[in-house]
Amino acid sequence: MDVYGDFVAGTEYQFTFQFLRTDGRVRTVYFAPTFTPGVLSNHENTTESFGEQRAFWTYLSRPESMELTAVNATLLSVGDYCYVYMANETIDLLGESAAISKCSELGQYFDDVIYHKAIELAGSPDGYLGDIDGDPRVTLFLVPLVRYMGNAYLGFHVPWDDCPFPFSNRREMIYIESERSLNETVLITIHEFNHLIWDNYEIDEADFLFEGLANLAIDYTGYWYYITDAVTTTYTLHPEISLLHFNRFYGRLWDASYGQAYLFVTYLCERFGANMVRNLVNIREDGPAAVEIALANAGYDLTFNEVYLDFITACVLDDVEIESGIYGFESCNYTIQSYTTITNDYPVTIENVEHYHYGFNVYRLIEPLDSFTIQIDNPYPLAVGVVVALRNSSGWYVSQSKCHYRSAIISECIRSSGIEEVYVITTLMSDETPIDFQDVYELAEVPLKSLDISITEGHTESQPMYEQIIVPILILGIVGLSSIFIVVRGKRRT
Repeated sequence: MDVYGDFVAGTEYQFTFQFLRTDGRVRTVYFAPTFTPGVLSNHENTTESFGEQRAFWTYLSRPESMELTAVNATLLSVGDYCYVYMANETIDLLGESAAISKCSELGQYFDDVIYHKAIELAGSPDGYLGDIDGDPRVTLFLVPLVRYMGNAYLGFHVPWDDCPFPFSNRREMIYIESERSLNETVLITIHEFNHLIWDNYEIDEADFLFEGLANLAIDYTGYWYYITDAVTTTYTLHPEISLLHFNRFYGRLWDASYGQAYLFVTYLCERFGANMVRNLVNIREDGPAAVEIALANAGYDLTFNEVYLDFITACVLDDVEIESGIYGFESCNYTIQSYTTITNDYPVTIENVEHYHYGFNVYRLIEPLDSFTIQIDNPYPLAVGVVVALRNSSGWYVSQSKCHYRSAIISECIRSSGIEEVYVITTLMSDETPIDFQDVYELAEVPLKSLDISITEGHTESQPMYEQIIVPILILGIVGLSSIFIVVRGKRRT
């Protein structure tokens, strides 16, 4: 699509794009740039040369403001798969020799490693949009983002550059903070190039998948420790944050959202294979629906909710010896560090526990009784997921339930002998495949229920109907009226 008109530098124009989603909802995107004078040149399908000067339209205020500035830059490295440009003001800061060295090393590593790893994980960068400029090279533009925009902006990809819009740079291009170390520059490049690939297939994917795959790309290229140190460790302290509602306010919850997204996509990749994850990129549907389609394409008859319960169990236990490894991570040692410890002083009642939609809360029972009942308020019309992981002399047993019915209280009775340790995980869910996922800028935007939780000695049956599941040594009773699925799994130690 081309847009033509008499555009005047220094004037703000607003463009409105409306996208019809597969679920019938309309997503509206506003693009309102203020154009700053600059000398811009058009690509003529010829290889660009070292030392070439260009000006690129760039966001140097926060991207949501859509204010564009023409930034003068010099081409300092030409590779088989990339051009590396650096903003002239950064060249002046670093010195010409240091600037050329940095760009050359980045370009060489992009050619040798980053490009090929990215293709393996996410597919062709041409996507559905194709190659706008007819040049197979990706432009890596090193520009001082943090100096102008703040620490939240280490890099980004602008989908409009891949389209023939007014003041588009009309090339496959990513923007990278120019004043960090070479190692950090490499990591930012990996992340943003993954975004470019996905954006060339679609631009409205749920961020827990979009950011999760970009962080997995860093791991996949050999830099797993960066993701663990930078964001995943933060998530261990905040399991309550929503998987579906991605935090976009800069701070610890921003980091936790990135960490959770990385772990979720890593879990999908380890359990179902890299082909399943790659398939997510070219599926038109978004979020949980896309996950279910990719699972079906890979031959799995599983719902998003079932996989989510397995995922949060893995986040707590991280034990690949249980049930063929579905409750752990092969590539990292990871367990939630934030949980409520409950001693044997029963009964215990915890009031008004905040449950965010697709976040979870963890309770660790120390010296648990051989028979006890967990009761939790019913969040109807939403559902509640309850996971009980129990360890005795035979090993771990895991039960999972998703309850959706109208009664006031949900009860689960646990009976066994010789129980050594118990984890109880509670989560607020949708009864069916969730369709509500979006970025949030404050926690108040995330669906929330405050629920009372109690643990009492013995079997407390508060409902007229009672379902019981019996597995070796362990008895689990789920009290409910309708719409409930229950999974019990276990594996003895060898």
